[in-house]
Amino acid sequence: MLPALSALLGVSLFLSACGGSGASGFVGGQGGRSGVVGSGNSEEGEIDSDTVVDEAAQAAALSEDDLSAALAAADLDAEMALSRTSGLVTELGGEMTTRAAWAITGVQMKLAADSVGTLFGMQQTQSTPNVRWPGVRVQADPGGGVSEAFGAGWLGGSLFNAIFVQTIIDSYANGKTGIETGGSPTGDVKATASLSDTSLTLDATATFSSAGMNAIIKTHSGIPCPDVTGLMVINSYLDVTGKAGNAFQNARFSFELIVDVDDDAKLTGRNQLKSSTKAHTENYKNGYDVTDSAADVSVTEFADGNFGDAKSTYKGMTEDEAIRWMNAGLMSGTLYRQHLLPNLQKMLDAGRCVTITVEPSAGPMNLKPSSNVDLLTKPRAKSSNSGESTGGTVQAKFKSNAGGAIAESGDKVPADATFHYVAPPEHNQKETITFEARSIRGTGKLDYTLTTSPHAD
Repeated sequence: MLPALSALLGVSLFLSACGGSGASGFVGGQGGRSGVVGSGNSEEGEIDSDTVVDEAAQAAALSEDDLSAALAAADLDAEMALSRTSGLVTELGGEMTTRAAWAITGVQMKLAADSVGTLFGMQQTQSTPNVRWPGVRVQADPGGGVSEAFGAGWLGGSLFNAIFVQTIIDSYANGKTGIETGGSPTGDVKATASLSDTSLTLDATATFSSAGMNAIIKTHSGIPCPDVTGLMVINSYLDVTGKAGNAFQNARFSFELIVDVDDDAKLTGRNQLKSSTKAHTENYKNGYDVTDSAADVSVTEFADGNFGDAKSTYKGMTEDEAIRWMNAGLMSGTLYRQHLLPNLQKMLDAGRCVTITVEPSAGPMNLKPSSNVDLLTKPRAKSSNSGESTGGTVQAKFKSNAGGAIAESGDKVPADATFHYVAPPEHNQKETITFEARSIRGTGKLDYTLTTSPHAD
């Protein structure tokens, strides 16, 4: 079975049930104003691009532990701010109970993530985070010393984390194809992984109940082969819904990571991250606010590690609120990118994105000994119906050799590529050539067999 159903995002809703104002930008204190929604601002605003670049650089400079901790804090405070507007706080009987409900949901998610990993064949279970991973925030209360220990953060404790991402791409690289399903022993998590030559698709739904609140967490990710321009456009989302009584709230965190591939099927290091956060609350029966808000951010990381091409817009909130959402989006997107990028090259090198056909000038079976054969190789992207060459290069090497020769053996010949082959000097010989195509569309591999025979065609 496939070991992992994950899409690169996790859930940082599992913090302790203690109250507290919170150290992130979102207000989390008893009776505090909403740090996320409630401003009633319906006009679209834009955040200065220099601010976006600065925040992206600061997020990238954080260690994984600190990044996870900051993100976990921001997430809990965001859910709590939304809970005041939606009426969850009222329905659950106050701030402390609501905070506890989200905290318990996080613990349930962590346990379910580990169990689902085991069901899908993962040999390594996730370790229990210590007080420094992803972090601890100490309450600023008169008693002092009471801390909020965060769970495993957005990536570490959910179905979408580095171990799962690596395992699923390993399965792809090993030729795995098809649909696998699994879930937790209690049935509160259901997950599906779909693997084809041209894409990986991962979906999971978790449903938990705690302290009177029902939480539904959905995750999705699609990882495709590169398109005709050499871009891998990877889309993922994390959707979190909380319900209690007549209160309803939903937040969806969507991510698009656009990765640049060069003509040798290598990552260039240039990538663009787009993060979009949309929050919604509904008025059921008790007069709770109906609100909609959104914050979008896009920033490019260049091969030298610098950032630019930045833009961030927002609607339904103030600029200060938008900057907090933007920071959360940048932090989560940065962590998302750090866990995914190291694995993408393995997917590109798997030889599944491109198909190769060979048109021989003679044979290839029952060739005359020492005959000369032109081998025209045509690499084509499996995800395209255009029939156009992928460009790039094709390389030919003997996998098994019985005395034949390839004039261009080991050379990277521009595609469509013609190789000049000389058959073995003896009858009844068999040899195999491995062709590898590399381009902006990824890689393709083909083992091609030729034979000699006294009954030459």
